Amino acid sequence: MQSVVPGDAAHALARQACRDIEQALLLGADAHAAVHAARKAIRRLRALLALLDGTDLALDDADAVLRRLGDGLSGLRDAHVAVESAALLAATAPTAPWPYVIGQLQARRDAWLRRALAGDPAFGRRRNRLQRVGTLLDSQPWATIRRAQVRAGLDRSVARARKAERRAHRNPSPERLHRWRRKVRRLRMQLEAAPQLDPRLAKAHAARGEGGDAKALHRLSNHLGWQQDLRMLRNLVRVMPGVVDRRQLLAQIDLARTAPVD
Repeated sequence: MQSVVPGDAAHALARQACRDIEQALLLGADAHAAVHAARKAIRRLRALLALLDGTDLALDDADAVLRRLGDGLSGLRDAHVAVESAALLAATAPTAPWPYVIGQLQARRDAWLRRALAGDPAFGRRRNRLQRVGTLLDSQPWATIRRAQVRAGLDRSVARARKAERRAHRNPSPERLHRWRRKVRRLRMQLEAAPQLDPRLAKAHAARGEGGDAKALHRLSNHLGWQQDLRMLRNLVRVMPGVVDRRQLLAQIDLARTAPVD
């Protein structure tokens, strides 16, 4: 079997992520789903670049542009997540007064999208920034990447995820829980990319039992993300004007936050 060249594989993954982001930023029929897809692809690319920190690649400028792109879409995504979270809770409590809240959240979400498109019609400026990222990445010396550097990057991510977990357990503040989630999610994405960069790397990592496998990390990341979504929804419901039986809704949110992990 032909040996995998990690630099070629990493460059191919980076190119594909750029294409995925660009396709999502065209928006299409469902702008909210497209924003979600763009943010996921941005995180996936940034996770890859973080894995390659310590190589001869100069990635800081590209990562900074990607970070700003992702941050610029976060408000849109959060507004849509609030609608989705409320709808999930409403499905389990059909007699609860969720319809009014969901309507208000939908109006809020749609206003976010209108403002974003007014400031950047068809997301043209965002796609121009992405083209700059592609140019920066294509100019890098991908062939210089070594397997040992990829392994070192994965080890760093494991250590960072463990540190964030310890800090979150000592003080489970929203900030520390969010940081733990981000570290877990990044590690999971890197583990998913690892077999394409070095087929032996992910197997060796799993055999050593370091940091969990990608599926376990995905479940943990989803759980931490759901907790964060519920906190955000609670804050919105708590101050939303005109809500009937607010206490009932807040109690349901709090109950969902204490539910055990599947």
